[in-house]
Amino acid sequence: MNIIYRINGFAALILLFGLIIFVSGCGKSVDEYAVELGLMFTDSTVGNRPDPSFNADISPILAQRCAVAGCHVENGPDDVDLRTYATIQKGGEHGALLIAGNAKESELVEEIVKGKMPPDGPPLEVSEIQLIIDWINNGAKEN
Repeated sequence: MNIIYRINGFAALILLFGLIIFVSGCGKSVDEYAVELGLMFTDSTVGNRPDPSFNADISPILAQRCAVAGCHVENGPDDVDLRTYATIQKGGEHGALLIAGNAKESELVEEIVKGKMPPDGPPLEVSEIQLIIDWINNGAKEN
């Protein structure tokens, strides 16, 4: 009987440990990925980075890498349409894609930084991701 108790106690301990890891999250945070990539969530003026323009900088990246046939266009996955400023502001079926002024908490940035998007082909260049982060942190303006 004592052996069964020890085995059950050990199994319970393993189960508890697994539950703690599951609840705390096994994956890396956006911050950890950002550090690995050399990305900065600081004010772009601190890093002497340019103030990105949606029309000149962000829209071409999204059009070339995200808003392509079968991906983030009208009626695309999760109803996320990245073709225009208006459709980006509309969000997707799970809510807002970005929080103007807070790139770190924006779903769009999280998906890109964690390497989930784009799912096919190479990831965005670090410089492209930094432009998107800076654009959102600077207010995600339609300029």
